Amino acid sequence: MCGRYTLAGKPVNLEKQLRAQLRDDAKRLVDVPSYNVAPSALVPVVLSDSPEMISTARWGLLPVWSRNEEKPRLLINVREDSLRLKPGFKRYVHEQHCLIPATGFYEWRTQGKQKQAFYIRLKQGEWFCFAGVYESFRRADGQLDTTVSLITTEPNAVMEPIHNRMPVIIAPENYTTWLKGDTQGHPTDLLLPYPAEAMEAWPVSSRVNVPSNNEPSLLNRVEISDNNAQLDLFS
Repeated sequence: MCGRYTLAGKPVNLEKQLRAQLRDDAKRLVDVPSYNVAPSALVPVVLSDSPEMISTARWGLLPVWSRNEEKPRLLINVREDSLRLKPGFKRYVHEQHCLIPATGFYEWRTQGKQKQAFYIRLKQGEWFCFAGVYESFRRADGQLDTTVSLITTEPNAVMEPIHNRMPVIIAPENYTTWLKGDTQGHPTDLLLPYPAEAMEAWPVSSRVNVPSNNEPSLLNRVEISDNNAQLDLFS
């Protein structure tokens, strides 16, 4: 799964990469770098029904089937095989796709009772986009709410020593295809592990565990014990 990520790139470069314009509320988000984006946060997104605009949504999908529950379960991640196989996710196979920009993400490796945080990013390029799905609905007060979830898949060689899942990253040449949901084969054909040779990872401080910690130093490499040394494979 993916439970934290970063937004720390130049807004103008994001607009160029997505060929989309930042709406005012989204621009305010990315104007100030964030190094610890957590679930329930407002995040920038590109929705399939408005691909020319980078808007905002709440991270934590509120599916239609749980909207009326007393304590609805918000989904920060959806497995790609759930989209293919589970009836409740069928509505997301061909539509309600989105792109969720980021500059990197965190994952935790569990070893015994210890958890070691890692930061993962692309070697080249400032911004990339997670594949996501979204729901929009109008509240009783007339306010439009949009919620999103990242899609996860099997790990590549960089992620495998850290975690058994990784978020799907959509290559720029596939942005339009994913948003339209009309690939030559099947939309879920794009939900594959990103090439490992294009990614890197390193261990970081457990300070990232606290969402209120939000500064560039969270990305600094930390030394890990000999027992965990084999985890630092991709620097």
